[in-house]
Amino acid sequence: MVKAVIMAGGKGTRLRPLTFTRPKPMIPLVNRPIIQHTVERLKSMGFKDILMTLNYRPDSLKQHFQDGSSMGVNISYSVEKSPMGTGGSVLKAKKYIDDTFLVLSGDVISNVNFKDVLKFHKDKGALATLVLTHVEDPAHFGIAVLDEDSKIINYLEKPSADQVFSKLANTGIYIFEPEIFDFFDDKKGEIDFSREVFPRLIAEDAGIYGYIFEGYWNDVGRPETYLKATYDILNRKIREKIYKKRAKQSIGKIGNMWLGKNIHIGKKVRIEGPVVIGNNCFLDDGSTISRGTVIGDGVFIGKNSTIQGSVILSDSVVKENSFLSACIIDTHCTINENTIIENGVVTGSRVEIGKNSIVKSSRHITNQTNIIPDSVVDADF
Repeated sequence: MVKAVIMAGGKGTRLRPLTFTRPKPMIPLVNRPIIQHTVERLKSMGFKDILMTLNYRPDSLKQHFQDGSSMGVNISYSVEKSPMGTGGSVLKAKKYIDDTFLVLSGDVISNVNFKDVLKFHKDKGALATLVLTHVEDPAHFGIAVLDEDSKIINYLEKPSADQVFSKLANTGIYIFEPEIFDFFDDKKGEIDFSREVFPRLIAEDAGIYGYIFEGYWNDVGRPETYLKATYDILNRKIREKIYKKRAKQSIGKIGNMWLGKNIHIGKKVRIEGPVVIGNNCFLDDGSTISRGTVIGDGVFIGKNSTIQGSVILSDSVVKENSFLSACIIDTHCTINENTIIENGVVTGSRVEIGKNSIVKSSRHITNQTNIIPDSVVDADF
């Protein structure tokens, strides 16, 4: 079967501070690393020979997946000493590749049928096939124009507003023949597919095609897209597996609720699904966990606190009478009593927010920051 190459070496700067302690593909998404969703999808389609290209904090991925046998796949690794770019990372792994191969990003969630893309690629006799999808705002992506035979005839990476000529965006999912390496400048340390390789393929009419995909695709590269992916999985817009037991509805407990083991649920606790709550959590009396919330393992929610559409990663504490809305709280954090955390806030790990504080919308608080009581946080820390 075709080898799958997962690019997992980026630093994830747009998701800081979550990526200060882990590579972006290892950020938990509905309590499993983002990249694990991709590995499971590959396995389900028969792609069991997987190579991961790593650079930033590679040991995190290697320790989690090891040789892949626990997941029923075979995983090997190519580790870059310094960043080599998307193309450079794959070029470094050239010795592992001797046939048609699939390339995809470790931080993308999609329901692309890789077997359909492979068939398209073979039917076209393509050297390279890019999976493309329609987007409203192409500023964050590469954009392409196709001819009547689906050949790519124009391509531009991350266009400015006056450069947009298409809303067909590059999803970061490719099928290549090994001859793709003939179009690389292997003397250059850092090589980017979109800025260097694809334009050369177009210029030389080497057989670069676009497969238009109309299904679900999310580049989980920013806090807002991370939260969107979370909500979409919970709302079943994409059918990712959720490894928790679905609880039965009862008084004050409505909607889809996926609950782990050993959860204490106090008196008059209200749960409004869809939500996921991990193992060994404590929901104290009168607390409310509402739609779109994901809670990791070992989290404590204090009396009369409300968690609304937020992600709270493992071993964090939210004390009584606090209100959290559409925010991301990293591991081992403490949110003290009577605190309000507004939409779009992202904290790093081991952050403590003093009691009676307000953290205003879209603020980022880096690891191990201690916010004093009675604060109004309206700047990044």
